[in-house]
Amino acid sequence: MSAKPTIIPKPTQNAFDKKVYENLNVMVVEDASYMSSLICGILKSLGIGRIFEARNGSDALDILNTQAIDMVLIDDLAPPLDGLSVVKKMRMSETSGCGSPVILLTAKPQQSEIFAARDAGVTEVLSKPFSAAQIITRIEAVLAKPRPMVKSEVFVGPDRRRREKAAPEERRTVENKPKI
Repeated sequence: MSAKPTIIPKPTQNAFDKKVYENLNVMVVEDASYMSSLICGILKSLGIGRIFEARNGSDALDILNTQAIDMVLIDDLAPPLDGLSVVKKMRMSETSGCGSPVILLTAKPQQSEIFAARDAGVTEVLSKPFSAAQIITRIEAVLAKPRPMVKSEVFVGPDRRRREKAAPEERRTVENKPKI
């Protein structure tokens, strides 16, 4: 009896024209080579133009200083320069990629870790294990709805508000006050 071949489901239909992906420079920061290969394979299947790989935080910062990076996919990384430290340094720098979207790929999906990622300037968080479709969905989300960058003395990163700006709620006045 022959074994039935495994069929891998195709991810959702790509929301963007191939030219959008062809023009992207994406950096993958992952210390595990097998995981980096997996992520790069997913990016190549999308048709991403240039993929830069870094195995640690200092290599990632070097790439950011020398290349125009449009998006970063970063792992938690091991100390001394962990993933969130890299994101903070990236956001506070004056390099061309300091405002690029950052997707954190984390093995620590606890609420406190997600808040720490948000406070570091991460755009999206994706917990491990993940599927190819989940990575593609996150990439398309940051491309489809880019959030403006907020800069202050203590924070640089994407605007935390994700809601669409709706019409302001009508102010209550004596005329439109609900009757009880």
